[in-house]
Amino acid sequence: MSSTGIIDGLPIADYIRDVAPVPSLSASLAHILLSRSPQHAWMASARLNPAWEPDESEARQDIGTIVHAILLEGDRSRIVVIEADDYRSKLAKEARDLAHVQGKLPILATRMVEADAAVEAARDQLVASEIADAFTGGHAERTLIWTDAAGVTWRARPDWMDGDGLVLVDLKTTGGSAEPEAWSRGPLLAHGADLQAALALRGMRALMGHAERSFIFVVLETMPPYGLSLVGLDPQFMEFAETKLDAAAKTWAASLADGRWPGYPARVCWASPPEYLVYRWGERRALEPERPKIVDDGEGETEEL
Repeated sequence: MSSTGIIDGLPIADYIRDVAPVPSLSASLAHILLSRSPQHAWMASARLNPAWEPDESEARQDIGTIVHAILLEGDRSRIVVIEADDYRSKLAKEARDLAHVQGKLPILATRMVEADAAVEAARDQLVASEIADAFTGGHAERTLIWTDAAGVTWRARPDWMDGDGLVLVDLKTTGGSAEPEAWSRGPLLAHGADLQAALALRGMRALMGHAERSFIFVVLETMPPYGLSLVGLDPQFMEFAETKLDAAAKTWAASLADGRWPGYPARVCWASPPEYLVYRWGERRALEPERPKIVDDGEGETEEL
């Protein structure tokens, strides 16, 4: 199966395996290209790496995954609640593994209580927000696949968009802080979420024409009080993300063309201290009090000057 355009109802497993006509570049692969190397991107591509296998890690049991499924999919049919305190027992492990084999989402009963509380808190806070209709109506998890003017094929999958495709929303859960500045300076850049926003808007322009669109992150804390914030990228941030996408596309196209997927540089890379650390160190030194000087008066005694 190979497809292009706007695809509704494509299973997430098929999206990850890449159903584009040729190996396509996603935001996550672009992030790996830029933050690690082409070699790592090749390893992470289901279409390029013959030994690629889907991630079956414990992350699938995270509360964030469950919250995501409930808010976006609107049903609990994929969720398997395991009546145990942990996965130490044989029965609990077997139930978890069976759920994975069946493509379902296992979660401990105690964690499910927390997930339900997070979902309820998210809905309450969204209703009072500027995007009160998010995750209701519209289109959930639409797949966008297109080829740009340079010949690079892309794919994106925004969590949700309104009926007109003018507001795109992506749900992010965090075990840390959802405070807008803290999240923007940390997880947003660390996980390449800026690339995700820029790429989804690119896809909408390519497939649905130019229009004024917005991409908003709904950031939800997975611990009480389940704080929620809304984060968008200003024009300067979006331009920065677009520049990074262009750089990733250039590297991706070159590696596809010549079949070379280099790793890290072979030369010595000389590390420099971050400017902010140098600045903080200078401030700290400037604030340290001077130590009194002790001198010998020639008679075996000392005095301070």
